[in-house]
Amino acid sequence: MKKTLLVTATLFIGLASFAENNTETTTVSTVNIEKEATASGTELNTEVAEAYYYERRFSAITEMGTTFARTQPYFNIYQAIGVRVNPHFFIGQGFGLQVSNNKLLQIQATADMRAYVLDKKVTPMFTVQAGLNKVSNSPVDEKKKLNDTQFTMNAGTGILIKARENASFTINGGYTLFTDFKNNINGGFVKVGYVF
Repeated sequence: MKKTLLVTATLFIGLASFAENNTETTTVSTVNIEKEATASGTELNTEVAEAYYYERRFSAITEMGTTFARTQPYFNIYQAIGVRVNPHFFIGQGFGLQVSNNKLLQIQATADMRAYVLDKKVTPMFTVQAGLNKVSNSPVDEKKKLNDTQFTMNAGTGILIKARENASFTINGGYTLFTDFKNNINGGFVKVGYVF
């Protein structure tokens, strides 16, 4: 188990370090704008303006925070790697670990989708993460609540603050659900993250 976590962390760090150099900007059109000469015969100006359609780039998001379920707090660390399809939408694959104070360990593999409302320095964002949650070394009373393999979903909102073009910070929170499709556990989450 420790070797798997070490290999996964090394893979995430290696891919994340590649993220800054993998930006593709596409030019949609080049427009020539000519200013008409005045009646006195002055010069003719030609300006070239370029419009950019979207910026697609590889992106990695690392978040840490707390998940509350049944009044039980869990420490959470989460890594998502994916593509920023345009300035307003991110889609990727997430991997998370949750630990409680009674040494309960949960491993999560999720699809991660994020929508950014504005293309500004500070923008509201919406996030949805859905996937599998595997519980290991669960106490007997928690095993009665849900099976060891569960579906998990986080739906929330927050803000993204750009520090540089390829580096940002996030603060988000919202609703979390754990279910084995027979029983449900509802809760909430709060996370702080770094996007690069």
